[in-house]
Amino acid sequence: MELGHKRKVKEFEDDKMPSLTESLDDAAGFEVDLDIEWESLIDERVDEELWFEGWTKVYFQPTIDAFASICRDELGQEALQADLESVVFKNEAGMTGDISYEDGVLTVDKEPCTNMDKVDKRTESIVSVLESSL
Repeated sequence: MELGHKRKVKEFEDDKMPSLTESLDDAAGFEVDLDIEWESLIDERVDEELWFEGWTKVYFQPTIDAFASICRDELGQEALQADLESVVFKNEAGMTGDISYEDGVLTVDKEPCTNMDKVDKRTESIVSVLESSL
């Protein structure tokens, strides 16, 4: 990853990540282990000013909203806490993207700057995948 991209990632980690990870942990009811494959999230096809919005709307907000939905009651909280080991954000699947849950790992594999405003659709997908696996 080139230096300019590293700086954008660091800026996001410093300025945006604390509140986003706090919201993620609050929604789950415990500290979530997060693995972000930053290099795959760099989308040079779009202006880098859109990266923060994309990373937030494509990865963080749908996951936060899905955890809030799953954990709306004690049964969901207990199921998620008992089984979820980590969350992975990456961009390897390309245009079609993929959301999966296997061996305690939720993977959100989506393009970071495509269909950014479809937060609800991604949230529904994450909820569906988790509810069928927990």
